[in-house]
This record gives sequence, structure tokens and C-alpha cells, in this order.
Amino acid sequence: MIFLLLLLIAGAEPTVLVPTQPMIEEIDPAEYVVGPGDILWFSVQGGVPAGLSGSGAEPILHITITPDGYAVIPSAGAWPVAGLRLFEVTDLIEAGFTARYPGLRGMAGLAAIRKFRVPLTGQVARQGIYDVSGASRLTDLLDMAGGIASSGSWTLIQIIHSNGDTTEVDITEFFLNGCMPSNPVLSLGDRVHVPAAVEFVRVEGAVNMSSSLATSFRGSPESNVWTGSSRGMVEYIPEETVSVLIRRIGGTSTWASRDSCHVIRTLPGGREEIIRAPLDDPSIDPELLPGDRVVCPGIPPVVMVTGYVYSPGVYPHTAGMGAFYYIAQAGGLLREACESGTEVVLPDGNETSAADVQVIPPGSAIVVHRKLLVGWQDPLLIFTSIASIVIAWKSLN
Repeated sequence: MIFLLLLLIAGAEPTVLVPTQPMIEEIDPAEYVVGPGDILWFSVQGGVPAGLSGSGAEPILHITITPDGYAVIPSAGAWPVAGLRLFEVTDLIEAGFTARYPGLRGMAGLAAIRKFRVPLTGQVARQGIYDVSGASRLTDLLDMAGGIASSGSWTLIQIIHSNGDTTEVDITEFFLNGCMPSNPVLSLGDRVHVPAAVEFVRVEGAVNMSSSLATSFRGSPESNVWTGSSRGMVEYIPEETVSVLIRRIGGTSTWASRDSCHVIRTLPGGREEIIRAPLDDPSIDPELLPGDRVVCPGIPPVVMVTGYVYSPGVYPHTAGMGAFYYIAQAGGLLREACESGTEVVLPDGNETSAADVQVIPPGSAIVVHRKLLVGWQDPLLIFTSIASIVIAWKSLN
């Protein structure tokens, strides 16, 4: 019997392992729960003698956990393992094999992780049923669905288990502090629901909001928020401060003016109060209230070219370049353009001649003005304007 078993192990065809998605941590045998579809490896210590197997290499048998939760080794045994921790499963198989074949020692481990499907409903970008693995956590599922929607709750996410029990999860503890219990592993039979939040805080400016929370928009000088910024809303969490909120949604963009961050709060009667909230000054970190608007202005890495050029618009900033580099990006000067009168509006709002700015900083605007006289058109325009005035004066008299 032992001879036949060794032949079976030595000649077993390698199982095609199920591909798994990238994981954020190693599999812990004390935590991983084995289930149908997992693939285990099993080997016999010392290998099979060359006279029997034709090779001195250690043979490996791959065992797929059956749909009813059993690990089966032909001629050795079948063990119910679904729901057990990985270390419990390996101990059970190794002990069972040794009991069946005294004198031989088997070794077992996890070769590939099972796949299953989890329904996701509620306030997410894309509801649906998603393929996950036995090592997938809640954030993996939310990422597949495009993230929590702006109307969704971060603090009351529900995981409904196959036995009917429900676990409520506050995912913010994972995003802020890396708390793994706040990002649980999903199990076969789980359903996830993201309920709607009740109260909100709005955020806009140079912040890294996810696509499910934010929309890109074109800012204006009045709002001090630039083109390419994000704007959206997130769930209000009691006692949360501005800096914690910004960290929770993904931080600021590289071009953010972090010291200019502020809160706009609507007071009774409709009057607005502006509260400073510089992100790098921990002594000034105001606590938020429902309905607050957090604004983080910024200077984006672009330069605007306007006026008498062929293609006015916004162009990527290139370090070390002067005004006429960006004018060339805009197609060059039109015939009517006044090259010597070109001005630069700096990010702080000051205006200066392009000839006085060696390097254009990001967030600047280059303005190309029109010449006073252009060929024969302008003198003709002046002559006809004077003639019209004279004719009108004579008509009145």
C-alpha cells in the first residue's frame, strides 16, 4: 500500500494553480481560514527512493479542497477542513497521514488561494458582484467597485455573513492608522453593503480625492481654486479636525498651498466665517462641523498663455523656461501681437513685463497684447471714426 501511495505521489500531475491578486501582507497560518477551492501542497519528507520514482527530488501532491470542504489524499484519508485555520488544517493532514503510514512523515502547506464572489451594494461607484480571493480584504473589494461614493458612510460599512450575523466596520481607522482589524478579510458567503451617510463636509482645491468622491472643475480667481482641482463631499465624522480629514481622503496635491488651507463655515443668518487651517501648523487645526467647506488652494504646474497667439490655452510648466518658450507652445505670435508689450501675471497676482522675468514660475499667466497700429487697417479705422464724428457733429448743427 505504501509503495502504491509513493508511486501516486511521485507521478501526480502538477495542478494548475489559481492566479491570485496582489496581497498587502503574507498569509498568517494562525489567521487564514481554509475553504473550498483552496489548493494545498503535500510532500513526504526525504523524497521517494530513486529506484521507485526515478528521481531523488522531493515529490509534491496538490490537493484542492472539495466543494463540501474536504481535503483528500487517495489511499491516505479525507479530512473536513473548511472553516479551520491553516495551521489546524496542516496539523490535521500531517497527523492523519502519519497515523495511516507509520514511519513516513508528511508536510503540508498552502499552495494557492481560493476564488469566490462577493456582492457589493449601497453607496459605491459601481455596485455589483466581484471576484475576490481568500486573502482579499474589504478595501480590495471597495477598490474594485471604484471606491465609496460621496454619499456613502465610511464608518458604518456592513458585512453580512452567511450565518446571518452582521459586522459593522469603520474603515477610517485603516486609512488613517493602518489598523488591520478595521480592514477585515472577506469570507465565502459574505455580502457587503455601504449605507448612506447622514451628515457631510465639503472639500475643494488641491487635494487627492478619489474619483468616486471628487469631480474636477475649473476654478476662478474669486475662489482661489485653480483649474485641475478637485471638489466633492465626504461623510462628517464627529470631532474630526481638518488635518485628519485631509489625510483620510488622500492628502494634498504636490502643488497645494498647504499654509493657505481654510474652512468656510456658514453661521446662523447665512453669514460665512473663514477659519484658518494651515496644514503644517499643528497648533491650528480646527475641529469640523457638519456642512463646513474645507478649501485647500494651490498653484498647479501649468502656465496660461492668453491674447494674440495662435492657440491660447493652458500648457504644462517646464522648469527653467522663459515666457517665449510658452508662447511658442501656443503656436507663436499673431501678426497683430505686440511682442515688446508682453506681460506676465505671477501667481501672487503681481504683473510685470515678460522681459523682466527670466524663468516663468508655475501658475503664471502670460498675456500678449495687441499692437496699437497694424498695417493699413488701423489708420483706416481711425479715419472712418473721425469722419463719423464730423458727420454727426454737422447733423446736430
